[in-house]
Amino acid sequence: MLRIDIPALPALDKAHLGLKKATQQFEGYFLHQLLTEMRKTVPDDKLLADDGNSKQIFQDMMDQTLADNMSSRGDLGMAKMMYDQLAPSLGKTTDRKQ
Repeated sequence: MLRIDIPALPALDKAHLGLKKATQQFEGYFLHQLLTEMRKTVPDDKLLADDGNSKQIFQDMMDQTLADNMSSRGDLGMAKMMYDQLAPSLGKTTDRKQ
């Protein structure tokens, strides 16, 4: 059996964890805005026959959840690029437990 040992990454300190969370949140916000603008290009359907705000609220909540999931998985990669660009300004990571 082929086994590949991957070295463990150093644990991130509080500042690096905060930066990582902030970049993921920014990517989530960006994706949410992108999904909202993309949805404006799709013609309205009358399938649900809802002219109130409930359809819009549901779609906005769905877009936010989708954007949050995409950013937490790193689908777009923007958060990683921003983290890699900004992390050197914080100095080296320490070997503290997360």
